[in-house]
Amino acid sequence: MNIEYSCLMPTVYDYTQSLDGDAAFFGFLLATFSITRMLVFIPIGWWADVRPFREVFAFTAFVGLIGCFIYGAAGALGNKWWLVVGRVLTGLGAANTTLSRTYISKCVEADQFAKVIGVQMTLDLFGVMIGPALIAGITKVNFDYGWFHFNEQTAPGYIMAVLQFFMLVSFLTTFVEPPPQDVTQRKTIRRKSLEASTNEDVEAAIRVKSDNKRAIWRVLVTGGGWFFILTTFTVNFNLCALETVATPLMEKQYDWHSIENSSFFAACAFVGMVAMLTGMWIDKNLSGRKAIALGFTCMLSAFGIWLVFDGGLDLPKGPFLLGSAICIFGLCVLTPANSAYFTKVVEYQGGAQGLFGGIWSVFMSAGKSAGPIVAGYALNLLDTGTGNWIIFVLCVPVLAINVLCLPFIAKTMKDMDSVTENLAEENRRESQSMQQSNESFDAVNTSLLKDFTSDDEKISQGT
Repeated sequence: MNIEYSCLMPTVYDYTQSLDGDAAFFGFLLATFSITRMLVFIPIGWWADVRPFREVFAFTAFVGLIGCFIYGAAGALGNKWWLVVGRVLTGLGAANTTLSRTYISKCVEADQFAKVIGVQMTLDLFGVMIGPALIAGITKVNFDYGWFHFNEQTAPGYIMAVLQFFMLVSFLTTFVEPPPQDVTQRKTIRRKSLEASTNEDVEAAIRVKSDNKRAIWRVLVTGGGWFFILTTFTVNFNLCALETVATPLMEKQYDWHSIENSSFFAACAFVGMVAMLTGMWIDKNLSGRKAIALGFTCMLSAFGIWLVFDGGLDLPKGPFLLGSAICIFGLCVLTPANSAYFTKVVEYQGGAQGLFGGIWSVFMSAGKSAGPIVAGYALNLLDTGTGNWIIFVLCVPVLAINVLCLPFIAKTMKDMDSVTENLAEENRRESQSMQQSNESFDAVNTSLLKDFTSDDEKISQGT
Protein backbone atom coordinates (compact mmCIF):
# COMPACT_ATOMS: atom_id res chain seq x y z
CA MET A 1 0.00 0.00 0.00
CA ASN A 2 2.88 2.36 0.62
CA ILE A 3 4.24 1.45 -2.81
CA GLU A 4 0.86 2.50 -4.14
CA TYR A 5 1.37 5.92 -2.57
CA SER A 6 4.77 6.59 -4.10
CA CYS A 7 5.05 4.63 -7.35
CA LEU A 8 3.67 7.53 -9.40
CA MET A 9 6.31 10.02 -8.22
CA PRO A 10 8.53 10.01 -11.36
CA THR A 11 5.62 10.89 -13.69
CA VAL A 12 2.77 12.43 -11.69
CA TYR A 13 4.12 15.98 -12.08
CA ASP A 14 4.01 15.74 -15.89
CA TYR A 15 0.63 14.02 -15.68
CA THR A 16 -0.73 16.90 -13.59
CA GLN A 17 0.67 19.51 -15.95
CA SER A 18 -0.84 17.75 -18.97
CA LEU A 19 -4.24 18.31 -17.33
CA ASP A 20 -3.54 22.00 -16.51
CA GLY A 21 -2.63 21.49 -12.86
CA ASP A 22 -0.15 23.87 -11.20
CA ALA A 23 2.44 23.13 -8.51
CA ALA A 24 0.02 23.76 -5.64
CA PHE A 25 -2.49 21.32 -7.17
CA PHE A 26 0.36 18.83 -7.60
CA GLY A 27 1.16 18.98 -3.86
CA PHE A 28 -2.54 18.77 -2.95
CA LEU A 29 -2.99 15.73 -5.20
CA LEU A 30 -0.15 13.87 -3.49
CA ALA A 31 -1.56 14.72 -0.06
CA THR A 32 -5.13 13.53 -0.78
CA PHE A 33 -4.06 9.88 -0.60
CA SER A 34 -2.68 10.19 2.93
CA ILE A 35 -5.40 12.56 4.14
CA THR A 36 -8.13 10.14 3.09
CA ARG A 37 -6.35 7.18 4.62
CA MET A 38 -5.85 9.05 7.88
CA LEU A 39 -9.56 10.00 8.10
CA VAL A 40 -10.84 6.45 7.61
CA PHE A 41 -8.34 4.59 9.80
CA ILE A 42 -10.73 4.53 12.78
CA PRO A 43 -13.90 3.49 10.85
CA ILE A 44 -11.94 0.71 9.13
CA GLY A 45 -10.61 -0.49 12.48
CA TRP A 46 -14.10 -0.48 14.00
CA TRP A 47 -15.43 -2.44 11.02
CA ALA A 48 -12.79 -5.13 11.50
CA ASP A 49 -13.75 -5.38 15.18
CA VAL A 50 -17.34 -6.35 14.37
CA ARG A 51 -16.92 -8.17 11.04
CA PRO A 52 -14.44 -10.71 9.59
CA PHE A 53 -11.09 -9.35 8.46
CA ARG A 54 -11.56 -10.91 5.02
CA GLU A 55 -14.61 -8.75 4.40
CA VAL A 56 -12.80 -5.52 5.27
CA PHE A 57 -9.67 -6.40 3.31
CA ALA A 58 -11.64 -7.48 0.23
CA PHE A 59 -13.81 -4.35 0.20
CA THR A 60 -10.87 -1.97 0.60
CA ALA A 61 -8.90 -3.81 -2.09
CA PHE A 62 -11.88 -3.44 -4.46
CA VAL A 63 -12.18 0.30 -3.72
CA GLY A 64 -8.43 0.68 -4.25
CA LEU A 65 -8.71 -1.13 -7.56
CA ILE A 66 -11.39 1.31 -8.76
CA GLY A 67 -9.32 4.27 -7.57
CA CYS A 68 -6.19 3.10 -9.38
CA PHE A 69 -8.15 2.58 -12.60
CA ILE A 70 -9.69 6.06 -12.38
CA TYR A 71 -6.23 7.57 -11.86
CA GLY A 72 -5.01 5.85 -15.02
CA ALA A 73 -8.11 6.88 -16.98
CA ALA A 74 -7.97 10.56 -15.91
CA GLY A 75 -5.90 11.43 -18.99
CA ALA A 76 -8.59 10.04 -21.29
CA LEU A 77 -11.30 11.78 -19.27
CA GLY A 78 -9.41 15.06 -19.71
CA ASN A 79 -10.00 16.55 -16.26
CA LYS A 80 -7.42 16.93 -13.48
CA TRP A 81 -10.05 16.38 -10.79
CA TRP A 82 -10.39 12.76 -11.85
CA LEU A 83 -6.83 12.40 -10.55
CA VAL A 84 -8.06 13.57 -7.15
CA VAL A 85 -11.02 11.17 -7.24
CA GLY A 86 -8.68 8.31 -8.06
CA ARG A 87 -6.25 9.15 -5.27
CA VAL A 88 -9.04 9.59 -2.72
CA LEU A 89 -10.37 6.12 -3.50
CA THR A 90 -6.90 4.56 -3.43
CA GLY A 91 -6.30 6.24 -0.08
CA LEU A 92 -9.52 4.74 1.24
CA GLY A 93 -8.45 1.34 -0.04
CA ALA A 94 -5.01 1.66 1.56
CA ALA A 95 -6.56 2.37 4.96
CA ASN A 96 -6.60 -1.37 5.60
CA THR A 97 -2.92 -1.06 6.55
CA THR A 98 -4.12 -0.01 10.00
CA LEU A 99 -5.35 -3.59 10.48
CA SER A 100 -1.86 -5.07 10.06
CA ARG A 101 -0.91 -4.42 13.67
CA THR A 102 -4.14 -5.92 15.00
CA TYR A 103 -3.83 -8.97 12.78
CA ILE A 104 -0.21 -9.52 13.81
CA SER A 105 -1.13 -9.26 17.49
CA LYS A 106 -3.63 -12.12 17.02
CA CYS A 107 -1.32 -14.40 15.06
CA VAL A 108 2.11 -13.90 16.65
CA GLU A 109 3.36 -15.05 20.04
CA ALA A 110 3.64 -12.28 22.62
CA ASP A 111 7.42 -12.54 22.92
CA GLN A 112 7.79 -12.06 19.14
CA PHE A 113 5.29 -9.24 18.74
CA ALA A 114 7.64 -6.28 19.23
CA LYS A 115 10.15 -7.73 16.76
CA VAL A 116 7.54 -8.40 14.05
CA ILE A 117 5.89 -4.99 14.50
CA GLY A 118 9.27 -3.26 14.23
CA VAL A 119 9.90 -5.01 10.92
CA GLN A 120 6.40 -4.11 9.68
CA MET A 121 6.83 -0.44 10.55
CA THR A 122 10.20 -0.39 8.80
CA LEU A 123 8.70 -1.99 5.70
CA ASP A 124 6.05 0.75 5.66
CA LEU A 125 8.75 3.32 5.02
CA PHE A 126 10.61 1.04 2.63
CA GLY A 127 7.45 0.76 0.53
CA VAL A 128 7.39 4.53 0.18
CA MET A 129 11.04 4.41 -0.87
CA ILE A 130 10.88 1.60 -3.42
CA GLY A 131 7.65 2.63 -5.16
CA PRO A 132 9.06 5.21 -7.60
CA ALA A 133 11.86 2.89 -8.69
CA LEU A 134 9.38 0.26 -9.87
CA ILE A 135 8.17 2.50 -12.70
CA ALA A 136 11.64 2.74 -14.26
CA GLY A 137 10.99 -0.23 -16.53
CA ILE A 138 7.97 1.23 -18.33
CA THR A 139 9.14 4.76 -19.07
CA LYS A 140 9.27 4.16 -22.83
CA VAL A 141 5.97 2.27 -23.10
CA ASN A 142 3.25 4.01 -25.13
CA PHE A 143 0.18 2.01 -26.14
CA ASP A 144 -3.21 3.33 -27.29
CA TYR A 145 -6.42 1.42 -27.96
CA GLY A 146 -9.41 3.69 -28.40
CA TRP A 147 -9.83 5.71 -25.22
CA PHE A 148 -7.34 3.46 -23.36
CA HIS A 149 -3.89 5.06 -23.10
CA PHE A 150 -1.06 3.14 -21.44
CA ASN A 151 2.03 5.28 -21.04
CA GLU A 152 4.47 6.35 -18.35
CA GLN A 153 1.89 8.75 -16.88
CA THR A 154 -1.09 6.40 -16.73
CA ALA A 155 0.84 3.17 -16.10
CA PRO A 156 1.14 3.58 -12.29
CA GLY A 157 -2.65 3.59 -12.03
CA TYR A 158 -3.26 0.63 -14.34
CA ILE A 159 -0.40 -1.48 -12.96
CA MET A 160 -1.53 -0.96 -9.36
CA ALA A 161 -5.12 -1.77 -10.42
CA VAL A 162 -3.90 -5.16 -11.66
CA LEU A 163 -2.00 -5.74 -8.41
CA GLN A 164 -5.07 -4.73 -6.42
CA PHE A 165 -7.09 -7.30 -8.36
CA PHE A 166 -4.66 -10.04 -7.38
CA MET A 167 -4.80 -8.86 -3.77
CA LEU A 168 -8.61 -8.98 -3.90
CA VAL A 169 -8.53 -12.55 -5.21
CA SER A 170 -5.99 -13.47 -2.55
CA PHE A 171 -8.12 -12.04 0.26
CA LEU A 172 -11.18 -13.93 -1.00
CA THR A 173 -9.43 -17.29 -1.49
CA THR A 174 -6.32 -17.72 0.65
CA PHE A 175 -6.63 -15.22 3.50
CA VAL A 176 -6.67 -16.86 6.95
CA GLU A 177 -8.80 -15.27 9.66
CA PRO A 178 -7.41 -14.84 13.19
CA PRO A 179 -8.26 -17.64 15.65
CA PRO A 180 -12.07 -18.02 15.92
CA GLN A 181 -12.06 -17.73 19.70
CA ASP A 182 -10.77 -14.15 19.42
CA VAL A 183 -13.73 -13.16 17.28
CA THR A 184 -16.15 -14.96 19.62
CA GLN A 185 -14.60 -13.28 22.62
CA ARG A 186 -14.97 -9.82 21.07
CA LYS A 187 -18.63 -10.50 20.28
CA THR A 188 -19.25 -11.82 23.82
CA ILE A 189 -17.62 -8.78 25.40
CA ARG A 190 -19.57 -6.43 23.17
CA ARG A 191 -22.87 -8.24 23.90
CA LYS A 192 -22.26 -8.15 27.62
CA SER A 193 -21.41 -4.46 27.48
CA LEU A 194 -24.67 -3.77 25.65
CA GLU A 195 -26.64 -5.86 28.14
CA ALA A 196 -25.03 -4.25 31.18
CA SER A 197 -27.78 -3.34 33.61
CA THR A 198 -26.34 -3.69 37.10
CA ASN A 199 -24.30 -1.08 38.89
CA GLU A 200 -21.32 -3.46 38.93
CA ASP A 201 -21.36 -3.75 35.12
CA VAL A 202 -21.61 -0.01 34.67
CA GLU A 203 -18.77 0.57 37.13
CA ALA A 204 -16.64 -2.02 35.30
CA ALA A 205 -17.24 -0.27 31.98
CA ILE A 206 -16.24 3.05 33.53
CA ARG A 207 -13.06 1.45 34.90
CA VAL A 208 -12.15 0.15 31.41
CA LYS A 209 -12.52 3.63 29.92
CA SER A 210 -10.50 5.09 32.76
CA ASP A 211 -7.76 2.50 32.23
CA ASN A 212 -7.60 3.41 28.54
CA LYS A 213 -7.19 7.09 29.41
CA ARG A 214 -4.45 6.30 31.91
CA ALA A 215 -2.73 4.07 29.34
CA ILE A 216 -2.73 6.93 26.83
CA TRP A 217 -1.14 9.20 29.43
CA ARG A 218 1.42 6.56 30.46
CA VAL A 219 2.45 5.69 26.91
CA LEU A 220 2.43 9.10 25.26
CA VAL A 221 3.54 11.31 28.17
CA THR A 222 5.17 9.38 31.00
CA GLY A 223 6.67 6.70 28.76
CA GLY A 224 7.93 9.15 26.13
CA GLY A 225 5.82 7.84 23.26
CA TRP A 226 5.19 11.42 22.10
CA PHE A 227 8.78 11.67 20.85
CA PHE A 228 8.61 8.55 18.70
CA ILE A 229 5.32 9.49 17.01
CA LEU A 230 6.74 12.99 16.46
CA THR A 231 9.77 11.36 14.85
CA THR A 232 7.65 9.24 12.51
CA PHE A 233 5.80 12.43 11.52
CA THR A 234 9.13 14.17 10.85
CA VAL A 235 10.54 11.26 8.84
CA ASN A 236 7.47 10.93 6.61
CA PHE A 237 7.10 14.71 6.27
CA ASN A 238 10.65 15.16 5.00
CA LEU A 239 10.63 12.04 2.83
CA CYS A 240 7.39 12.99 1.07
CA ALA A 241 8.43 16.65 0.74
CA LEU A 242 11.68 15.54 -0.94
CA GLU A 243 9.79 13.18 -3.26
CA THR A 244 7.41 16.02 -4.16
CA VAL A 245 10.05 18.60 -5.09
CA ALA A 246 12.58 16.24 -6.68
CA THR A 247 10.89 15.66 -10.03
CA PRO A 248 9.93 19.30 -10.80
CA LEU A 249 13.37 20.60 -9.78
CA MET A 250 15.29 18.00 -11.74
CA GLU A 251 13.16 18.51 -14.85
CA LYS A 252 13.48 22.31 -14.76
CA GLN A 253 17.12 22.65 -13.81
CA TYR A 254 18.76 19.47 -15.17
CA ASP A 255 16.39 18.81 -18.06
CA TRP A 256 15.86 15.33 -16.66
CA HIS A 257 12.84 13.27 -17.65
CA SER A 258 11.15 10.06 -16.58
CA ILE A 259 14.14 7.72 -17.11
CA GLU A 260 16.54 9.94 -15.16
CA ASN A 261 13.89 10.62 -12.50
CA SER A 262 13.20 6.91 -12.06
CA SER A 263 16.94 6.25 -11.81
CA PHE A 264 17.18 8.91 -9.10
CA PHE A 265 14.37 7.30 -7.10
CA ALA A 266 15.87 3.83 -7.64
CA ALA A 267 19.18 5.08 -6.25
CA CYS A 268 17.33 6.59 -3.26
CA ALA A 269 15.61 3.24 -2.68
CA PHE A 270 18.98 1.46 -2.65
CA VAL A 271 20.40 3.98 -0.18
CA GLY A 272 17.28 3.58 1.96
CA MET A 273 17.59 -0.20 1.99
CA VAL A 274 21.24 -0.03 3.03
CA ALA A 275 20.35 2.51 5.71
CA MET A 276 17.57 0.35 7.15
CA LEU A 277 19.83 -2.70 7.35
CA THR A 278 22.47 -0.52 9.00
CA GLY A 279 19.89 0.82 11.44
CA MET A 280 18.77 -2.70 12.37
CA TRP A 281 22.39 -3.73 12.97
CA ILE A 282 23.09 -0.68 15.15
CA ASP A 283 19.87 -1.19 17.12
CA LYS A 284 20.73 -4.85 17.76
CA ASN A 285 24.49 -4.64 18.41
CA LEU A 286 25.00 -1.13 19.79
CA SER A 287 21.86 0.75 20.84
CA GLY A 288 18.80 2.35 19.31
CA ARG A 289 19.90 5.70 20.74
CA LYS A 290 22.96 5.70 18.51
CA ALA A 291 20.90 4.87 15.42
CA ILE A 292 18.52 7.77 16.13
CA ALA A 293 21.39 10.18 16.83
CA LEU A 294 23.09 9.15 13.58
CA GLY A 295 19.86 9.62 11.65
CA PHE A 296 19.24 13.14 12.89
CA THR A 297 22.88 14.07 12.32
CA CYS A 298 22.64 12.95 8.70
CA MET A 299 19.37 14.82 8.11
CA LEU A 300 20.73 18.06 9.59
CA SER A 301 23.88 17.68 7.48
CA ALA A 302 21.76 17.24 4.35
CA PHE A 303 19.80 20.43 5.01
CA GLY A 304 23.07 22.25 5.66
CA ILE A 305 24.44 21.16 2.28
CA TRP A 306 21.24 22.20 0.52
CA LEU A 307 21.08 25.60 2.17
CA VAL A 308 24.75 26.40 1.48
CA PHE A 309 25.07 25.10 -2.08
CA ASP A 310 21.51 24.94 -3.43
CA GLY A 311 19.98 28.09 -1.97
CA GLY A 312 20.09 30.24 -5.09
CA LEU A 313 18.15 30.14 -8.33
CA ASP A 314 20.43 27.46 -9.78
CA LEU A 315 20.51 23.98 -8.35
CA PRO A 316 24.00 22.43 -8.61
CA LYS A 317 23.59 18.75 -9.38
CA GLY A 318 26.34 17.41 -7.12
CA PRO A 319 25.29 19.01 -3.81
CA PHE A 320 21.62 18.25 -4.47
CA LEU A 321 22.25 14.56 -5.11
CA LEU A 322 24.70 14.29 -2.21
CA GLY A 323 22.27 16.00 0.16
CA SER A 324 19.45 13.72 -1.03
CA ALA A 325 21.51 10.59 -0.38
CA ILE A 326 22.54 11.76 3.10
CA CYS A 327 18.97 12.77 3.98
CA ILE A 328 17.52 9.45 2.80
CA PHE A 329 20.19 7.53 4.71
CA GLY A 330 19.46 9.52 7.87
CA LEU A 331 15.69 9.14 7.91
CA CYS A 332 15.92 5.42 7.07
CA VAL A 333 18.70 4.51 9.50
CA LEU A 334 16.73 5.78 12.50
CA THR A 335 13.38 4.23 11.52
CA PRO A 336 13.95 0.66 12.83
CA ALA A 337 15.07 1.92 16.25
CA ASN A 338 12.28 4.50 16.44
CA SER A 339 9.66 1.86 15.61
CA ALA A 340 11.13 -0.58 18.14
CA TYR A 341 11.22 2.03 20.91
CA PHE A 342 7.57 2.96 20.40
CA THR A 343 6.51 -0.69 20.46
CA LYS A 344 8.48 -1.22 23.68
CA VAL A 345 6.91 1.85 25.30
CA VAL A 346 3.44 0.52 24.55
CA GLU A 347 4.38 -2.93 25.84
CA TYR A 348 6.13 -1.77 29.02
CA GLN A 349 3.41 0.75 29.91
CA GLY A 350 0.61 -1.78 29.44
CA GLY A 351 -1.00 -0.09 26.45
CA ALA A 352 -3.17 -1.74 23.79
CA GLN A 353 -1.07 -2.33 20.67
CA GLY A 354 -4.08 -1.85 18.38
CA LEU A 355 -4.99 1.55 19.85
CA PHE A 356 -1.45 2.92 19.78
CA GLY A 357 -0.78 1.37 16.39
CA GLY A 358 -3.68 3.48 15.14
CA ILE A 359 -2.20 6.61 16.73
CA TRP A 360 1.15 5.82 15.08
CA SER A 361 -0.57 5.40 11.70
CA VAL A 362 -2.37 8.72 12.07
CA PHE A 363 0.87 10.62 12.69
CA MET A 364 2.60 8.76 9.85
CA SER A 365 -0.20 9.72 7.46
CA ALA A 366 -0.23 13.29 8.78
CA GLY A 367 3.45 13.59 7.84
CA LYS A 368 2.77 12.17 4.40
CA SER A 369 -0.05 14.69 3.97
CA ALA A 370 1.73 17.80 5.25
CA GLY A 371 4.99 17.17 3.38
CA PRO A 372 3.57 17.34 -0.17
CA ILE A 373 1.33 20.33 0.69
CA VAL A 374 4.25 22.38 2.05
CA ALA A 375 6.48 21.29 -0.84
CA GLY A 376 3.80 22.22 -3.39
CA TYR A 377 3.49 25.68 -1.84
CA ALA A 378 7.28 26.08 -2.00
CA LEU A 379 7.30 25.08 -5.68
CA ASN A 380 4.71 27.78 -6.38
CA LEU A 381 6.98 30.34 -4.69
CA LEU A 382 9.84 29.21 -6.91
CA ASP A 383 7.83 30.25 -9.95
CA THR A 384 7.82 33.81 -8.60
CA GLY A 385 11.63 33.96 -8.58
CA THR A 386 12.26 32.91 -4.99
CA GLY A 387 15.50 31.00 -4.50
CA ASN A 388 15.62 27.29 -3.85
CA TRP A 389 16.31 28.05 -0.20
CA ILE A 390 12.57 28.50 0.39
CA ILE A 391 12.03 24.74 -0.01
CA PHE A 392 14.55 23.81 2.63
CA VAL A 393 13.63 26.61 5.01
CA LEU A 394 9.99 25.51 5.03
CA CYS A 395 11.00 21.93 5.86
CA VAL A 396 13.70 22.66 8.46
CA PRO A 397 11.41 23.71 11.38
CA VAL A 398 9.78 20.28 11.67
CA LEU A 399 13.19 18.58 11.87
CA ALA A 400 14.58 21.24 14.21
CA ILE A 401 11.73 20.80 16.71
CA ASN A 402 12.25 17.05 16.70
CA VAL A 403 16.01 17.36 17.27
CA LEU A 404 15.55 19.88 20.10
CA CYS A 405 13.31 17.36 21.87
CA LEU A 406 15.98 14.64 21.74
CA PRO A 407 17.72 15.54 25.05
CA PHE A 408 14.38 15.24 26.89
CA ILE A 409 13.92 11.64 25.79
CA ALA A 410 17.54 10.40 26.00
CA LYS A 411 17.18 9.08 29.57
CA THR A 412 13.93 7.31 28.70
CA MET A 413 15.59 5.53 25.78
CA LYS A 414 18.54 4.58 27.99
CA ASP A 415 16.19 3.16 30.63
CA MET A 416 14.32 1.14 27.99
CA ASP A 417 17.61 -0.24 26.70
CA SER A 418 18.47 -1.33 30.25
CA VAL A 419 15.08 -3.01 30.68
CA THR A 420 15.50 -4.78 27.34
CA GLU A 421 18.98 -5.98 28.30
CA ASN A 422 17.71 -7.23 31.68
CA LEU A 423 14.84 -9.10 30.06
CA ALA A 424 17.21 -10.64 27.54
CA GLU A 425 19.52 -11.71 30.38
CA GLU A 426 16.60 -13.22 32.30
CA ASN A 427 15.46 -15.11 29.22
CA ARG A 428 19.02 -16.37 28.70
CA ARG A 429 19.22 -17.59 32.29
CA GLU A 430 15.83 -19.26 32.07
CA SER A 431 16.89 -20.94 28.85
CA GLN A 432 20.12 -22.17 30.47
CA SER A 433 18.20 -23.36 33.52
CA MET A 434 15.72 -25.27 31.38
CA GLN A 435 18.58 -26.77 29.40
CA GLN A 436 20.32 -27.88 32.61
CA SER A 437 17.05 -29.31 33.92
CA ASN A 438 16.55 -31.21 30.71
CA GLU A 439 20.11 -32.52 30.88
CA SER A 440 19.58 -33.62 34.50
CA PHE A 441 16.31 -35.28 33.56
CA ASP A 442 18.00 -37.08 30.67
CA ALA A 443 20.80 -38.21 32.99
CA VAL A 444 18.29 -39.60 35.50
CA ASN A 445 16.40 -41.40 32.76
CA THR A 446 19.65 -42.86 31.44
CA SER A 447 20.61 -44.03 34.92
CA LEU A 448 17.21 -45.62 35.53
CA LEU A 449 17.34 -47.29 32.14
CA LYS A 450 20.75 -48.79 32.99
CA ASP A 451 19.41 -50.03 36.34
CA PHE A 452 16.42 -51.66 34.69
CA THR A 453 18.67 -53.22 32.06
CA SER A 454 21.00 -54.54 34.78
CA ASP A 455 18.06 -56.00 36.72
CA ASP A 456 16.74 -57.68 33.60
CA GLU A 457 20.14 -59.24 32.92
CA LYS A 458 20.38 -60.55 36.51
CA ILE A 459 16.92 -62.07 36.26
CA SER A 460 17.81 -63.68 32.96
CA GLN A 461 21.02 -65.14 34.43
CA GLY A 462 19.14 -66.45 37.45
CA THR A 463 16.62 -68.13 35.24
